[in-house]
Amino acid sequence: MSIKIGIVEDQARIRENLKTRLGFFEEIEIVMEAENAEVALKKISEVETNSRPSVILMDIEMPGKSGIEATQILKKDFPEIDILIQTVFENEEKIFQSIQAGASGYLLKDDPIQKYVEAIQELVDGGAALSPSIAIKVMNFVKKEEDSKADKAKKAQDEFSLSDREVDILKGIVEDFTEHQIGEQLFISPHTVRTHIKNIYKKLHVHSRASAVRLAINKGLAS
Repeated sequence: MSIKIGIVEDQARIRENLKTRLGFFEEIEIVMEAENAEVALKKISEVETNSRPSVILMDIEMPGKSGIEATQILKKDFPEIDILIQTVFENEEKIFQSIQAGASGYLLKDDPIQKYVEAIQELVDGGAALSPSIAIKVMNFVKKEEDSKADKAKKAQDEFSLSDREVDILKGIVEDFTEHQIGEQLFISPHTVRTHIKNIYKKLHVHSRASAVRLAINKGLAS
């Protein structure tokens, strides 16, 4: 049985070239093509389930909705469809955003057509079409993001002279835990928690739980 493929690409030349190259593989059947995300979404919603593509090759940069935005919508409405993002360059942030949106893999437009077919087959077989180099880029981006958040939180902690225990309690407040629940988590009494909260309010110069939560989130002390 052939694998049904959709191509979403705003440049007609690239779209036709991809169709021609994929046409040499008997296991591939092009059932949908679109010049932008809006057309693709309309076409997919109008056809019967068994006529929809199993895998969509999605351009990342298009007029109107981007490939990332289209992927997010498609995965919400048609979770059974796998998305392979296509781009002309490797960008850690874009790769990470694509995967967050629900993309199953990432291809460069100058990759050999055999690599395209292998990636498509891997998705159909239940795998993820993410090369080791791309996976490393995603991991690096996540690490940078985590390090950046940690740095921001540390600066805020120093700015307000908060102890580690006070930061832990502040995180509990942001999570909307009660004093009793925070105490259970940290193995301290509710009375001790209340004392810490008073000190936290003083250091943050706030007078309510809501204000403390807003400040903690804005300063990166909690999320």
